[in-house]
Amino acid sequence: MPKSHQNKQTDQSKIRRQEPIHHSSRAGPPRSSPRASPPSPASAADRVPAIPPPQLFTTAALRRAWLAVKRSGGGFGVDGMTIQKFEADLAEELSMLRQQLITGDYQPQPIRRIMVPKPNGGLRPLALWALRDRIAQRAIYDIIAPSFEAGFLPCSMGFRPGLGVQDAVQRLQTLRDQNLRWVVDADIQDCFDSFDPERLLGLVAAKVDDPLLLRYVERWLAARIFNTADGIPKKAGASQGSVLSPLLANIYLHQIDLALTEQSLAVVRYADDLVICCRRKGEAQHALVALHDALRRWGLQLSEKKTQLVHFDQGFTWLGYFFIRNECYQV
Repeated sequence: MPKSHQNKQTDQSKIRRQEPIHHSSRAGPPRSSPRASPPSPASAADRVPAIPPPQLFTTAALRRAWLAVKRSGGGFGVDGMTIQKFEADLAEELSMLRQQLITGDYQPQPIRRIMVPKPNGGLRPLALWALRDRIAQRAIYDIIAPSFEAGFLPCSMGFRPGLGVQDAVQRLQTLRDQNLRWVVDADIQDCFDSFDPERLLGLVAAKVDDPLLLRYVERWLAARIFNTADGIPKKAGASQGSVLSPLLANIYLHQIDLALTEQSLAVVRYADDLVICCRRKGEAQHALVALHDALRRWGLQLSEKKTQLVHFDQGFTWLGYFFIRNECYQV
């Protein structure tokens, strides 16, 4: 994930039983049969309208985007442009980027991919975008994110304003204390790299009316990644490392949230880490089948090695915490 779970955790090594949170992960959308097609168009209030480019990409907006990217740090892309070099000629660099964005001439640069260690072992791929591309992505994130945030379900807690790992952990403890002690602990295989770009763009277009914004999202999804394992360039899609990838992941996986909560399943999802809590083992087995079906409809699949059906009495680890019976420990 773009940020480690550890950055969001408290210094407590043990979390005791929490007071119930006063919302339910069972809240869902209007009743309808789950389908693997984009949702109905959003209401006008929730949509991103078409806006003249000079008003979309103002100097102030790009400066805010630059400051956000600067705070986040990160490595340089294929052009070798570092934060220090960019800042040395900031006004000119932002002016050139703004002109390209306004005229439609903006094109993302190829992406450099590196492998970074996972907290629990193994390696994950990370796409390193050019600094100017990250600034453009952040500017567009600031424009479109509020419209999507308004529609996300309470069960989605990863990379969302005001929410974090602690909220997901507390929600899971609340479900446990409601005697939902059978758990589908699910791992989506190669999640960020497996999103269908065309369907993802369709989901974005369901709430974004501005053609220029959609054109740039499409270009980012189609940007080329080099240094891949087999030496063959591939399309970026929603690969981890993009400023937009957490939002795009939540947009895509929102369809899974809808499919599961429409069946009154108690879901907690932190980006691509997902659990479903049930009262009985048979219900958990049914939930696992429902999850398989929902993922398949959207071109995703579970990692059979990392997905398990488990009871709180047996213990399991999720988001860097070990849950055992009525206790929870940071690991």
